[in-house]
Amino acid sequence: MAELSYEEYEYDYDQDADGMEYVDYYDEDVYELPEGNSWEQEEEEEVASQFTLSELYEYCVVPTVSDSSRHLYNLLVWSAVFLLMTRVVRPPAWLVHLASAACGCVVAWDMFGLRTGYMACLAGVGGLALVLSHFGFGELWWADPVDWHSIRGPQMILLMKMVSVGYDLDSAALYSPPNPLAMAGYLMNPGTVVFGPWLSFSSYQKVLQPLSWNVWMVPAVLVRLATCVIFLLVSTCYTSWVLPDSLSRWGIAYRDALSFRFSHYFVSYLSEVSALLAGLDVGRVARPHQVEMPRSLVEVVISWNTARNHLGIFCALLFTYSMSSLFHGLNFQLAAVLLSLGFYTFVEYSLRAKLASVFNACILARACPDNCSHKLKAWSWFSLSTNLVFGALTVFHLAYLGIMFDSSSQQQEEGYSMSHTLNKWSSLNYASHWVMFVCYVMYSVI
Repeated sequence: MAELSYEEYEYDYDQDADGMEYVDYYDEDVYELPEGNSWEQEEEEEVASQFTLSELYEYCVVPTVSDSSRHLYNLLVWSAVFLLMTRVVRPPAWLVHLASAACGCVVAWDMFGLRTGYMACLAGVGGLALVLSHFGFGELWWADPVDWHSIRGPQMILLMKMVSVGYDLDSAALYSPPNPLAMAGYLMNPGTVVFGPWLSFSSYQKVLQPLSWNVWMVPAVLVRLATCVIFLLVSTCYTSWVLPDSLSRWGIAYRDALSFRFSHYFVSYLSEVSALLAGLDVGRVARPHQVEMPRSLVEVVISWNTARNHLGIFCALLFTYSMSSLFHGLNFQLAAVLLSLGFYTFVEYSLRAKLASVFNACILARACPDNCSHKLKAWSWFSLSTNLVFGALTVFHLAYLGIMFDSSSQQQEEGYSMSHTLNKWSSLNYASHWVMFVCYVMYSVI
């Protein structure tokens, strides 16, 4: 078969023609891609639900565990180093505080790098006035939004510690202010500097006492460590696999809220591990079963972080949530959720108190003691059904409030804006707020 050379090929157009315009079939004006690459996002969102268990293990479980262990290794190691340096060998008190501050700084630097400077500034300034001055200045003008959002949790722990010292001094629980070295050791203790939990200065001072060895300490650390890894994997991998994107908008809201709650349980149990390794007995930080199978929003708030509840009094609930919003920083997303939750718990607590009085039944927000004076006890059909209805309403409210903390948006690295927050709630027609408004009307009328 004869081959045609380049010169012999017959073109059907004039090669010498001038001024000819040729259509570029890949011109952006001809084929304009839709903004946002929504088709890419939809494809990525469907990937998790299409994974098999083996693929989920290979592409999600293994990377999650390896990345987490690499980041958390230093936290646990330096907490244990502090324990061995201060509780096994008995150095003087000033050396204990110095070791606490030094180990905590090493942990913070490994976790946050140069962002540790924000923590150093906050710890150095101190005082309750810092809530208004430093947070307003730092969040609005000084810090990069991404950096500030990543350091927000440790900053809040530092603030809570400093405010608690001021409260102890005012209530005479402390007779004199701690010296600077003791304060530095308290604020920067390696077991609590990154994930918390909050503990009082008097609890921290137990590091000056000899360690009482307990045979159950090692199993307790291992069990909590395994539990926090399970919570991490469920939050990161399995919620999206078990609850796919084909669910209704309320199903997706419940899934996103569930993923956020399990990530909180991971942090809570990890903080218990780091505190135990540092020689601090903080008890149980969170009670997941009482949050996932709630009796009321009041029980959820108490079980969400048991350590923090020692700072507030229920009669000052709204003030407590307002201060908590400031502790979290000037962020509309967190402030809206916390203040909504404060209003919700107040209305639910008050409404159920009135209903319990009217029907003489055990339907209070908190469970009644066995010897209560109510005629209809907790096991009566009326009490059981009423508590079940309020429990279902609590799950409904948690799904609505928790949708604020989904990880699908790029904005999560710097905190969600007001428009993003309101758009999330408007997609659910502000249903939870309307339900609580009806509850408030009932409370006012009864």
